[in-house]
Amino acid sequence: MKYGLILGIVCLCGCQQPVKNTVHLSGQLVDMGRAGVIMRYDGAASLIGDSRDIILYTDAEGHFDTVLPLEKPEYYSISRNTLYLTPGDELKMYITTDNRQARFEGVGAEANTYMKERLFPKGGSYLEGGSNVKADFRETRKLIGSLAQVREKQLEALQNVSEEFKALEKGRIYADVINSYLYYASYADEFRGKSREETRELQKTYRAEALSEVKEKLNYLNEDRFLEVAVVRNILFYREDPEYRSYFEDYRMSPRCEELYQGFEKVSALRHDLNLQVVDDIRTVGNRMQQADFAVELQKKLEQAARLLPGQPAPDFKMTDVDGNEKKLSDFRGKLIYIDLWATWCGPCIQESPAFTALSEKYPDIEFLQISRDEQKEAWESYIAHKNSPLTQYNSVDMELAEGWQLFYIPVLFWWIKSRRSSMPMLPDRLLRKLLRCWIHFQKHKQK
Repeated sequence: MKYGLILGIVCLCGCQQPVKNTVHLSGQLVDMGRAGVIMRYDGAASLIGDSRDIILYTDAEGHFDTVLPLEKPEYYSISRNTLYLTPGDELKMYITTDNRQARFEGVGAEANTYMKERLFPKGGSYLEGGSNVKADFRETRKLIGSLAQVREKQLEALQNVSEEFKALEKGRIYADVINSYLYYASYADEFRGKSREETRELQKTYRAEALSEVKEKLNYLNEDRFLEVAVVRNILFYREDPEYRSYFEDYRMSPRCEELYQGFEKVSALRHDLNLQVVDDIRTVGNRMQQADFAVELQKKLEQAARLLPGQPAPDFKMTDVDGNEKKLSDFRGKLIYIDLWATWCGPCIQESPAFTALSEKYPDIEFLQISRDEQKEAWESYIAHKNSPLTQYNSVDMELAEGWQLFYIPVLFWWIKSRRSSMPMLPDRLLRKLLRCWIHFQKHKQK
């Protein structure tokens, strides 16, 4: 991960033109929950790794000023905001967790003001979480088409952007349309209460209606440059789905595209079953990769994962209790430790919490640590005040925890023995997760 340096820029003998392989970013990042805000790289290689992420360090009010190296235009993201940065940009920004509130000034402002309206693939793109779903697919498709036309007109009206940006964003519009069709069944009322057979017949009908349009748009997207657009990468995950195979039957994956998804599959294997055999297999695949940027990300992931192999020292990190007292994981050296990583906004985390507490009472020789990942400390403190847990509650947004322990989701449970000389860290243990769920089920059954 790269680090942005806070720079004071002084013009001594007249201001010079910006260096063409850098961007100058300044402004304010609001309600981000920490002084080091991650600006995530959002190009193709981000599907494999995060070594190109950048930390923007801010003062107490969220102000920052930094110059960063940039060889070519790239997509990045800060919270829900997607940025398009070009070498030579002099961009002043005001960014919150709500992308619609963002403001931009200076060189690069027009492209990034346009990006404020970027849609979200997991929300069904133009479906916007179901709010744009109409009575049937035909009516919904008509609305999606009109919204896409509006977006295309906005894109064409831009004056101070490159033709490459317009081409990529046209690709995003096309991919968002396809993504909306892919998500339609998840939101449409006409699918509720239907049997599996009835659902399949309905899906066949609307897939057939959109088939020619989808194929035409996928034909436009069948270039490597469109892999830089996140929603394009999202829809390509459906290419192997039997339900949607007709959409992709004419799509031919390039060598770069194939290596991208191969790399993703290998990183997924690291997340779910880390062992020496998996590591050796991934190292072999990485050595054979022709795409240098993908190979680098895969190698970085291997290096991170290797820290979690049995026998390696457990990655250390900081945490604070409700009184603000700081602790480190290494303070619990020599104990058998069981950690629950959770957050107040995570429903499954809240559900599993009573079982975790019950286990702590049953096994007093084990150190049970509940560590919240809430970035909004006030929300955590408010929840803890009513929780009445016998366990000491901790909070940690330490990036050493996220990176060192390869956190991709919560709830997640870790256990390991940390001795004086070495430690044996374990990946999230499926068996222990199942035991906790059985404990929850048992307690509910017992109460009936």
